[in-house]
Amino acid sequence: MQKHHLSQQQQLKQTAAQTVQLMRLVELSTTNLEQEILKEVEENPALEIENDVEIQEQDSLEPELKHSLEDFEDFYDNDEYDSYNDYRIQENNRSKDDIYFSPTTSYSTSFQENLLQQLQEFALSEKDTLIAEYIIGCLDETGYLLVDTQNIVMDFLLTYNLQITNEEVEKILKTVIQQFEPVGVGARNIQECLILQLHLKEETSTVTLAKKILNEHFDAFTKKQYEKLQNLLYVNSETLKNAINEILKLHPYPIFASAALENRSTQITPDFIITIEEGELILSLNNNHIPKLKVNQEFRNQFSLHHPHLSEEKKLEAEQFIKENVAQAKSFIGSLNLRELVLFNTMYAIMDKQRAYFLSGDDKDLKPMILKDIATTVNLDISTISRVSNNKYVQTPFGTISLKHLFSESIGNEDVSSKEVKSIITELIKTENKAKPLTDDELCSKLKEKGYEIARRTIAKYREQLNIPVARLRKEI
Repeated sequence: MQKHHLSQQQQLKQTAAQTVQLMRLVELSTTNLEQEILKEVEENPALEIENDVEIQEQDSLEPELKHSLEDFEDFYDNDEYDSYNDYRIQENNRSKDDIYFSPTTSYSTSFQENLLQQLQEFALSEKDTLIAEYIIGCLDETGYLLVDTQNIVMDFLLTYNLQITNEEVEKILKTVIQQFEPVGVGARNIQECLILQLHLKEETSTVTLAKKILNEHFDAFTKKQYEKLQNLLYVNSETLKNAINEILKLHPYPIFASAALENRSTQITPDFIITIEEGELILSLNNNHIPKLKVNQEFRNQFSLHHPHLSEEKKLEAEQFIKENVAQAKSFIGSLNLRELVLFNTMYAIMDKQRAYFLSGDDKDLKPMILKDIATTVNLDISTISRVSNNKYVQTPFGTISLKHLFSESIGNEDVSSKEVKSIITELIKTENKAKPLTDDELCSKLKEKGYEIARRTIAKYREQLNIPVARLRKEI
């Protein structure tokens, strides 16, 4: 398969508005993109959807599309671009004998859509709205914000060319994002998540004590050091038990809690499809159902025919209206093309990096890979790669997975990923003697026997990330 490359040259030619539009489209999943296209067609009379006959005729005449930004060098300025709108790249990456299918998997309702809808209820400035939208895009699949606010400040500057401060990000996070449903969304850690939920409960002596435990003695609480808590808080066992039970009613993962409350699931459509043909990986974009757009060539004439007796002033206004809508239509189609190139080239770089994993389906074959690695390969900003990987899925021969699952940090030597080590830790704990669970030191020794030189503190960190308690809390009688 031909390898594709991106360059910054096209980005430099875009206006700020076009860049913002492109970033917004890049962040959308395939399902949400279809809704956005239909909305744009409804609002812009200069846009129209091609019918099946036009698409078939165009597909039969068009040469093979080269996936390079050079094809779009005069993208926004060329009047001949009106009819050039093949942003369904996967048509050129499938065998003619392929069976077309739309694989789906069960997953909880997209929480980002829900948060964006809730955002509309807040009267924010344009700048604050952009900050809020950016924070929403940085949330992980459980609703936590694991990105440092300083990184948000830097990425925001690169993406929107707007200077913001840590204080502005913190303000939007606390006064907007953390006010959303489900309660706890936007928390930086489990402690903050639980505290946010307690704040909404009716103030009682039990709730007040529970807050004090979480705010001042969280470490003792997580280690189940109840006698120590009694002494620190000067309470009896019954009072402490009631406060602990109040905390245990809370949900450590706000998005999981939301899904449980709704008790419903939906079908998602993967954004990418990877197949294996004769030992080679074939990548395609799953865009068969995405409408094709074109600029309505009759739009200009239609207005003149229906209003032949307009004054010169009104004609100028009409002409300006037509020009603006046509320009917006071209810009939108252009952004769709660029979106396809960004997504395809980014996923191709990921596939190339994780070739062994996509062939085997085993997490142990996942190589260390961070956003910066892919950003360097395709020559794009890290923030753009983050948007591409956010809320996107790839259908593989062994199931549909989130793109975020493919990213992990390297530890020890450069060939060992944190995902690989976590997989081994999970296996070791799964098969341990439950009457005598493995301590972190023992896990460290067993990993060393397998050839992994991992520090004990790193193992403890990964165990916590896997939500696996310490050995004494795993012990069973």
